[in-house]
Amino acid sequence: MKTRSNLSELIWLLALIIVTQSCADDDQPTEALTLPEQIDQYLADHQSTDSPGLSIAIRQAGQTVYQNNRGLARESGQRVIDSDTQFRVGSITKPITAIAIMQLLEQGEIGLNNKLLSFYPELPAAFEAITVEHLLTHRSGLLDYIDDNTDLSALDNVQTSTVLGFFDDTGLENLNFVPGTAGDYSNTGYVLLALIIEKVSGMSYPDYLRQNLFNPTGMTRSFVISEHQHLGDAGNNYALSFGNSLKVKGFNSLIYGASGVASTTNDLLLFMEALLSNELISQESLDLMIPSRGAIPGIADYGLGWMTGTGQYWHSADLTDNNDFWHSGGFDGYRTVLSFNPDLDLQVVILTNGGDATQEIMWGLLKLVRNHYKQ
Repeated sequence: MKTRSNLSELIWLLALIIVTQSCADDDQPTEALTLPEQIDQYLADHQSTDSPGLSIAIRQAGQTVYQNNRGLARESGQRVIDSDTQFRVGSITKPITAIAIMQLLEQGEIGLNNKLLSFYPELPAAFEAITVEHLLTHRSGLLDYIDDNTDLSALDNVQTSTVLGFFDDTGLENLNFVPGTAGDYSNTGYVLLALIIEKVSGMSYPDYLRQNLFNPTGMTRSFVISEHQHLGDAGNNYALSFGNSLKVKGFNSLIYGASGVASTTNDLLLFMEALLSNELISQESLDLMIPSRGAIPGIADYGLGWMTGTGQYWHSADLTDNNDFWHSGGFDGYRTVLSFNPDLDLQVVILTNGGDATQEIMWGLLKLVRNHYKQ
C-alpha cells in the first residue's frame, strides 16, 4: 500500500481522532456564546500567540461573519500573522488550476476529452489514453512524482519547464491503472495541467493566473511561486513553514500546478465571492466541476478539481456534507483548507504554518463553525 507524504494531501484518520478528542469540551452547549465568541475562546484554549499559527475567515449568506489571526508568521522578529499574511496554500492550488482549465474550456480552447499527448506528444506512449478530464479527476493512472518517488533528492531544483524530461527512466513513465478505470491522487496530473494551460494560452502559468484570476478579483497579494523564488523572497509579510523554514523538507522543488500558489485569507475571501458570483467561470462550468466523478480511496470523492462531500470518509458528517465542495492543502509545514457548504451558504478558509499541531486546530475550527450553523 502506498504511503502518502507530508507534501501530498495531509488527510489522516489519526488527525480526526485527535481533533475529536480535543474538541470534546467544545461540543458542550454554548448557546450563550455568539460564533465569534466561540471561535475566540477556542483559539485562546488551543493556539498560543508565540508559536506558528493561523489565519481564518468565514463567509455566510454573502457576508464576512468572522475573521481573525493568531500566532506567528515568523519566529524571527516575532512577526505576527494578519489577514494579509501570505501562506503557501498547498493543494488549494488544484481547484485554482482547474478553474483556469474551465476558463479555457468556455473559450473553446480545450475540451475535457482532449488527449494529453495532443498537447505534448513527446510524453511516454503509455499516456496515450489520458484525457484532460482524467487529469482533473485523478483518474489518469499517473504515478505521483512526490509520493511514488523513492529518491526525493532527485527533485532538487526540478522546475515545471523541465518536468517533461523527468519521466524517462524514473519509473514515472508507467501507469498505476488504465486511465478512467480507478482513482488515485496524483500531483503529477496537475503539473501537466499547468503545462497544458501554458501551451494553450501562450502564457506562463503564473502569468495566466495573475491576468485571469488574481487581477480581475483584486487578489493583489496572491501569486505563484516562480521557478526561481522562495516564499521568503516575496516581501515582508509572509508566513514561513513552522515559522522558521524556507526550504521544503526533503527536497527543493519549484514545480507548480498541483501546488505553488501563495495567498492570504483576505484574498481568498475575494476568490470565494468571485467564484460564487460567476465572475471567474459560468455557473454551468461550476456545476460541471463539483459533482463527484469517482472515489479516491482513503481521501475523498473528487470532481473536476474539487473534493466533494459525498461518500464515506474520515471527514464525512463532522467536516463535510453531501453537497459540499472543498479542498485541503499541505506543503512542508503549511496546512490549509477552503470549504464551500451550499446548503448552509457557508464558506470557510483557514491557512496555517505550524504543521500537524495547527492542522488539528484547523479541523477543530471547521467542525465548530459547521456545528454552529447546523443548530
